[in-house]
Amino acid sequence: MAKMERQKKKHERESQTLFQEARDIALAYVSRRARSAHEVVQRLEQKEFSEEVIAEVLSELERLRFVDDYAYARRWIEARIDKAAGARKMAQDLRRKGIAVDVIDELLSEYSAQLENPDRAVELLRKQAWRYRSLEREKAQRRMLGLLVRRGYDGRTAWESIEHVWKEIEEDEV
Repeated sequence: MAKMERQKKKHERESQTLFQEARDIALAYVSRRARSAHEVVQRLEQKEFSEEVIAEVLSELERLRFVDDYAYARRWIEARIDKAAGARKMAQDLRRKGIAVDVIDELLSEYSAQLENPDRAVELLRKQAWRYRSLEREKAQRRMLGLLVRRGYDGRTAWESIEHVWKEIEEDEV
């Protein structure tokens, strides 16, 4: 009986030590920059901690608000809102970081007016207009469409922007 109790206590100490080690690694990881819960889990899995230890550490970090996917996604979008990228690209990048789809949808709907603004796509195409001047209309528009789709713009916004910029190119305004 005493042997079993000693083994149980030893196992508890080992579990606590593993938890503390994992927590220290996770705290160091989130102290460098904000991280999503998925990124923290990946880091701890990389260090080969058990699922139970990872779950405990993640719960602790969330309780202390060191890891908050909603706040992380909001800051991530706000930091990139002025870059020339559409909602689809933002959603794709956030999914890669392990942010839940419902959080992404909520935040992107909040910022949809800014993200789907055709002026952003037009400005991007204006900056790249030198690439398209010497090309035939169809080839230039195909390349412009590719650029905008890769940047996450929807088809309607892309085509409106392409038509607008192509007219400027034809009139030598860009």
